Amino acid sequence: MKYFSKSLTFVVLFSVAFQLSGCGDADLKSAKLYRIQHNWVKANDMLEKAVQGDPTNDEAWALYVTNLYDLKRYEKIADVIDTARLYAIKNRAQVELVRHNTWVELYNGGLNAYNQNPDSKEQQQAAIGLLESAMKVAPDQPETYELLGDVYFSAQDTAKYISTYEDALKQVRSIHDQGVALGLIVKMEPSQVESAIGGSPSKDTVVYLGGSDSARVYYYRSNDGFFYFEKAPKPPRKWQLTGWRFTNTYAVGMQPMRISTNPYRQLASYYYEKGNKAIAQNNKAKAEEYYNQAVPLLIAIQRLDPSDESAGTYIPEIYRKLDQPEKAKSEYERMIAEHPSKNLYSAYGYVLLKSEDYEGAVAAFQKALDIDPAYETALYDIAAAYKNWAAADQKKAPKEEPKKETKKDSKKDQKTDQKTDAVRLKLEKSTDYFEKVIALDKKEYNSYMNLMENYDILGKPDKTKEALAALESLKNTDVAKDAGYWNVLGKVYVRINRPSESAEAFKKADQLQGK
Repeated sequence: MKYFSKSLTFVVLFSVAFQLSGCGDADLKSAKLYRIQHNWVKANDMLEKAVQGDPTNDEAWALYVTNLYDLKRYEKIADVIDTARLYAIKNRAQVELVRHNTWVELYNGGLNAYNQNPDSKEQQQAAIGLLESAMKVAPDQPETYELLGDVYFSAQDTAKYISTYEDALKQVRSIHDQGVALGLIVKMEPSQVESAIGGSPSKDTVVYLGGSDSARVYYYRSNDGFFYFEKAPKPPRKWQLTGWRFTNTYAVGMQPMRISTNPYRQLASYYYEKGNKAIAQNNKAKAEEYYNQAVPLLIAIQRLDPSDESAGTYIPEIYRKLDQPEKAKSEYERMIAEHPSKNLYSAYGYVLLKSEDYEGAVAAFQKALDIDPAYETALYDIAAAYKNWAAADQKKAPKEEPKKETKKDSKKDQKTDQKTDAVRLKLEKSTDYFEKVIALDKKEYNSYMNLMENYDILGKPDKTKEALAALESLKNTDVAKDAGYWNVLGKVYVRINRPSESAEAFKKADQLQGK
């Protein structure tokens, strides 16, 4: 995950006027004179004596942490900043600025150390030391916890990364919930944010982030809200919402912060795997306990970023393992009522499909397509739903031995014909939707395989040959680098009885997977 480097905040705080103000004792006066000479080391000696001699001296504490900052002794500031804030009442603004800028230095130091080589144990430990000090200096800065959690994760320190991600969520949950309560989700365009907040921002500024990166900042004075936009990675490169925060400190608000779902995801994955292990051990009660910790985290991801389809696939899988499909349905119905979106409708349809509620699944996917008719995920899923629905109906169709026809048998045959027609109609709908997927994405190899199967059942051999030719033509494209493509091709060759080609395709799939 990419993190922002932070920028420093400067005001005129280190002036001679400040340094010579007030009466103070001899040590404090000496320290001020040394600071005029930029002799930070001698000034530090005097200031340490000053705060030891008078531990409640407001001015001495403010000047002491300022001098430590000039000495770049950021980790020492982490040890004393709370005491300085306690006693520096008149000079609180000075101490707060030192605190913030120290946090920036420590955070950026940790980020840079980690980025140099994320896999290096040495760099990981350097980053951990700096970030732990940053967290000590400014425990209310959520970015520190998220980055530190990622470093611990890279270092494979499970206990530390779990506890740090939990601390991260304590810091960011209220910020995230405030935005969601306003109707915000990540990737919104500025006009959508304006509609959700209710009007144009008090200030609209573009800030430089380093390199070629910049962010657009909306500031609303009415709610102390700062909303951050970045350019989308793909054309047409529109501004899209990447984060927000609420603070009455303007300088802090002007430092963009991304909304990260990583702590939710890492914790959810941890509990999901614990649940899987419990299921493997036939301990369903323990599995349910772990899964119930994972589900709210996965739902939180989808509330912030409904386009995150990976989160949606875990939820039905969890309830399938627990034999509780109704619980999954109720969770999605609640989310959709709060914030309907094509992504949530599609995720909900997937839950219903897994529960073999084909009619409900088709309806949910259609809702997604009503919002975006070219939404490829929903097109593929509705095609699959119709195909599975047809297969389920086919299994239910009566299989009777031929016998002498009676009037009663004739009525049965009519019903059988109706069922056969219904199955065929569903297969035709499935085929139509798979063809729409191919029209959008000529390289969607799974759709070709499904189309071949449908065409065979529908008695369209020419169409089957066309689909096979199109699938095989992908051997000369970048799709051939995907192991999944060769697995699909292997299955197709098995189905049409071309064993040598099937074996070769599966061999290539294994090679790409490193087997």
